[in-house]
Amino acid sequence: MRLILIRHAQSVANAEGRWQGKMDYDLSEVGVDQSQRLQKRFIDENLDPTHVYSSPLTRAYKTAEISLPKSVIHKIPDLIENDAGVFSGKTSEELSDEYSVIYEEFRRSRNFDLVPKAETKYYIRRRAETAVGFLIKGHNSKDFVVAYSHSGFLVHLVAVILGTNRVWNLRIPNTAIFDFEIDPDNWDINSSVNTDRRRFQINRFSDASHLF
Repeated sequence: MRLILIRHAQSVANAEGRWQGKMDYDLSEVGVDQSQRLQKRFIDENLDPTHVYSSPLTRAYKTAEISLPKSVIHKIPDLIENDAGVFSGKTSEELSDEYSVIYEEFRRSRNFDLVPKAETKYYIRRRAETAVGFLIKGHNSKDFVVAYSHSGFLVHLVAVILGTNRVWNLRIPNTAIFDFEIDPDNWDINSSVNTDRRRFQINRFSDASHLF
């Protein structure tokens, strides 16, 4: 099967430099343009998915609607962004003023377990495993699946696919594509990345070349 994961286009909060978490923001004008560029890429590359899924948040769902206007898009709650707790809706400047000690420690560690009311790493990982399990084991080898999510959660989805507990601090551009070929019949989420039970190929990794 082919599995493409995509970050949503620029939102109003992205443009303002705000942490979003599970707060719902619309696309900015730039985000609409990015989504249209992504649509052109799908057309130019003759990409026609059999199944399309999205986070229920507006910024992801609208990116899906614009870039794949002829597809039926199914909302999956597990694809939602990580809950950023008290960081949600705040700019970095506001966090430095209101939560200076917590924010400085977070900047060093990137550990959301330090952030009051935020979703813990444990629950984010479990949610990512559930989402990846559905996207892969819920489909067959001939399917072409596209899923729209968020940068904070995408790094966890990618970690699950790669079979590692390590989560990289990736800077994922808006509408960037992660493109995998995966054998769903031999996929085992509990296997090591180096075993024959986890067969996949990386075609593109955080690719946003359609924006340039």
